[in-house]
Amino acid sequence: MGAEGLVAVFESELVAGLEAAGRVRNQVIGQVVALARECWERGLHNQVGMSLPTWLRVRCQWLSKQEACHILDVVRAGECDWGAALALAVVQGRTGVDRGALVARTMRRLVPCLTPEQAQDYAGIATDAAIDPQISDADLQVVCKKLLIDLLDEKPREETKDTAQALRTVSRRALGRGMTRFTVDAPEVEAALIDGVLNGPLAAPVPDKTALDEGGGLDLRSPGQRKFDALLMVLNRGMSNPGAPPSSGRASVMVTVTADPDTGKPAGAALSNTGAVLDAAQAGRLACIGDLTPIVLGEHGEPLSLGRTVRLATPGQFKALMVRDRHCTYPGCDVPGTWCDAHHIIWWCRGGGTDIAFLVLLCPRHHTLVHDKDLIATVAGSIVTWHV
Repeated sequence: MGAEGLVAVFESELVAGLEAAGRVRNQVIGQVVALARECWERGLHNQVGMSLPTWLRVRCQWLSKQEACHILDVVRAGECDWGAALALAVVQGRTGVDRGALVARTMRRLVPCLTPEQAQDYAGIATDAAIDPQISDADLQVVCKKLLIDLLDEKPREETKDTAQALRTVSRRALGRGMTRFTVDAPEVEAALIDGVLNGPLAAPVPDKTALDEGGGLDLRSPGQRKFDALLMVLNRGMSNPGAPPSSGRASVMVTVTADPDTGKPAGAALSNTGAVLDAAQAGRLACIGDLTPIVLGEHGEPLSLGRTVRLATPGQFKALMVRDRHCTYPGCDVPGTWCDAHHIIWWCRGGGTDIAFLVLLCPRHHTLVHDKDLIATVAGSIVTWHV
């Protein structure tokens, strides 16, 4: 029926039509899962060196990335004794692939801690919930979370510790509008360490004597923002400043930027090899704190120039900055140098060199502020002056 015809349809018939369309959609996706499972068993995706979700999206361009990953979750579950009934329910269209994938992911976390009989029982409970049309998606998530909690509560204390260790995980979900949500499930001991960061001195209010916005010297950050800044500071401390213990190797990130072929001036967004899309300010920030190699592309995507490879402050230079600056050089900030980044006062992405005369210490909070507001500083001997 066209739009004009639908206007005359009664409400009950509209609802019935939507429900029927939903059943048909589940049946279609169920057939896709059945075909994908056969392709998985034959290894068709491996023959061309692709993951199953990528291979499926090449063949079925109407599939979203999330749906393709859900199909993989159900296919993998179907290979297990506990997941056979779940996969069959999805193939027959009795439940959606997203609900089946939720159960499959939950069971994969539980199975290492269960006997085969227990795995069958828990999977049966979750599968029945996924099939039941009276149970909403939100309620199904509650069922899956309750299975995890019940598993921990039923076991002896020592066994519970081992189970909690097996269930540790970090998941990532894009929220849109430039935001990403990370969910962390941590055992009690590690949770206490994280609590120490989120509720410790690094997350305490810090009056800003030279606040740029209204409010005087008050710390205008919310408690949640202060906790985030504290966590980010700890992460930066572990990943930055090579050679300054404790320290770990930074991630190597390649960023491509389209540029004017005549002037070489970057234009538009930057794209990292991990798939992140960055604006100019974000790319500049990454250039200061990460092991980044800029690659400037011409009109047709050809490399025009490669970035300098010696860019990070060396361990010796960082020690010299510790002696010279001692703490964050931003006015009014006394965060110790061990928690700071080495910032190029002439940004690396703008041609600045890695020389002690052009490096200063900045805590992560003010490092971000300096990039966001494009602030500059001058160094005279051991005196760093920020022009705010």
